[in-house]
Amino acid sequence: MLQQLTNLSDKELISRARKLRDLEAEGVLFERYSHLLVAISMPYLNNGPGTTPEEMYPVILQRLSNSIKTQTIPKTSEWIHYTVKALNNKSERNSPFFPSSESREVQQVENSVEKAGNNLLEQQQLVIKIRHFFSQLDADEKYFLQQFYTEQKSFAELAAAKECPVEKVRQKLREGKQKIASLMMTQTDGK
Repeated sequence: MLQQLTNLSDKELISRARKLRDLEAEGVLFERYSHLLVAISMPYLNNGPGTTPEEMYPVILQRLSNSIKTQTIPKTSEWIHYTVKALNNKSERNSPFFPSSESREVQQVENSVEKAGNNLLEQQQLVIKIRHFFSQLDADEKYFLQQFYTEQKSFAELAAAKECPVEKVRQKLREGKQKIASLMMTQTDGK
């Protein structure tokens, strides 16, 4: 069962932890992000009472475990980062995590794509929208998105073709996807 859980996405693990109260799924998710959790909490270790690793990590994991059952979590890394920071900044109340507008927009677009999955008419409308928004991207964003998703080229191949660093390729892909998501959400909100 553990092997099957490790192959699930973050969303699927969160869903299992929430709906089925699956502690094993919760554990797999926390293990997946254990390096991030440690990296974020390192500056706070041994800086006062209750900040030894033996005291701090169980508290962090308990707070994450409690909030996974009640909060909307579109981006796991943001949620973990927020929770660790809030705990170490000694916020008394368990203030809920609110995802960034960027991650909310992307999640809403992903949901609309999933929803259109079995409906041919919705698929056609989605393709028309995406083509329209694609035309509003700058030349580099269009090039990278088209080559990466349509031509299946790797980051390294794209970086070599444009004679730029791989990080610029990642940044342009991220910016292009975010711009399309923002445009789609703006159009949806405006209607």
